[in-house]
Amino acid sequence: MSGYYDLDLDPTYELLGLLAAELAAGDVPAVTLPGDGQIPAQLVVDLDEVGASIHVCFLPGIEGPPVLQYLVALDHEVEVEAFETTARFLHMLNSTLPLTGFEMSESAQAVVFRHVQAVSVQPLDPGIVAWPLSMIFNAVTRFDALIGLACGGASMEELVSGYGRAMAELYQP
Repeated sequence: MSGYYDLDLDPTYELLGLLAAELAAGDVPAVTLPGDGQIPAQLVVDLDEVGASIHVCFLPGIEGPPVLQYLVALDHEVEVEAFETTARFLHMLNSTLPLTGFEMSESAQAVVFRHVQAVSVQPLDPGIVAWPLSMIFNAVTRFDALIGLACGGASMEELVSGYGRAMAELYQP
């Protein structure tokens, strides 16, 4: 396999570019990054509130139907002593969200939000992508600080209390 990558022959880059334009028209700033033969082309939506980004790409080699992956790497290192509590808290969060995806890697000591979605690309309806983006935005921005506390060793009682406050804020008039 040669190291040559031809951007003009990457239909996923073009599709993601069309999605970026649709999102931008709806006041959601998004950019596309070309693939390089190893890493697929990506649509990137910044989450300035938490200093992270949602990276969306078509998973390579899956075409019947194509599958989009949404990935947000949170900027928290999970302390070894906090593995159990962080995992329990992420499970609790996922059980209450309309779109689940918080995951923890013990080996990488990291937390991500990852979601995969099969899509039709003829045509690719921007609304099918906008809905998961909005759910991910809300989940990550609402719970990032609490996840950071969990990663740093906060007790489950503190986390549940913080979760209750975050949910109460949602329903305040």
